[in-house]
Amino acid sequence: MRLNILAFASGVLCLQMQAALPVWWPWALAGGVLLLPRLFKPHAVTRGLAILACLALGLAWASWRAELRLADQLATDWEGRDIEIVGVVAGLPQDFSHGTRFEFALEKTLTADIAVPPRIMLSYYQGNRDQEDLARLSVRPGERWRFTVRLKRPHGNANPGAFDYEAWLLERNIRATGYVRPNPPERLSVMSWQAGYVIERLRYAVRASFNEMLPAEDYPWTGILVALAVGDQKAIQVVL
Repeated sequence: MRLNILAFASGVLCLQMQAALPVWWPWALAGGVLLLPRLFKPHAVTRGLAILACLALGLAWASWRAELRLADQLATDWEGRDIEIVGVVAGLPQDFSHGTRFEFALEKTLTADIAVPPRIMLSYYQGNRDQEDLARLSVRPGERWRFTVRLKRPHGNANPGAFDYEAWLLERNIRATGYVRPNPPERLSVMSWQAGYVIERLRYAVRASFNEMLPAEDYPWTGILVALAVGDQKAIQVVL
């Protein structure tokens, strides 16, 4: 059994080394055929065939899962076009120099004839000439919003040894990124009472309390305490 498990895991690992995604069903069929003799004549030869079958099934399973994940993506025709959506802020907002970035769980697309991935990464920029309406926008986890956004497929640098932003997004099932347009956003509800959103709101409250009691200007190590308390590693500031 342990060899079969290792073979299945090896099949999953083999997929990660492929330059292109293989078709999954021939590997699943081959694994099923190789496994049949083991069901009727258990001896050394069929045991070896079963190991090969688990290797093929592991490759087929990983390929099938990857195909499902990659199929959930934004159509190229809708990149850079205004799309009106409704959804919930799904994670801790992260401030940067010109605004805030946050994960957004899509609930409804108000723009006709467009399919948007169910989880996206959005940014809004404050103080830009064409985005003055967003200067006072503040979002919290669990809030339901209506936004007009422009999206694109995830892209990241492929430099050896550098952070792979595209792979990081894929791991989190975030299949599009974009920004909020200056059309006035609308907060539809202050809280969506799902367990995951409640936890994120509590994390947000703890982080806000740290920042209020220990301002980063006076306490440069506040981000470390926040990271230890709620796991928000992006709160850590680089101190030179």
